[in-house]
Amino acid sequence: MDRRLGAGGAVITWAKFKREFMTKYFPADERNRKVIEFMELKQRSMSVSEYAAKFEELCRFAPH
Repeated sequence: MDRRLGAGGAVITWAKFKREFMTKYFPADERNRKVIEFMELKQRSMSVSEYAAKFEELCRFAPH
């Protein structure tokens, strides 16, 4: 089920929950820094496995 009742019996969708959670616990300026870090990611001296791990860590912040 993708809906739960919130305060006052209001229906909360997953999208709304995620948006509210991110706003409260992960400020926009930090999310923007992660987007920039992802967009500027380069392998340089990292091994392939280190680069892949960093890519996977940051890809969730990539603009869709």
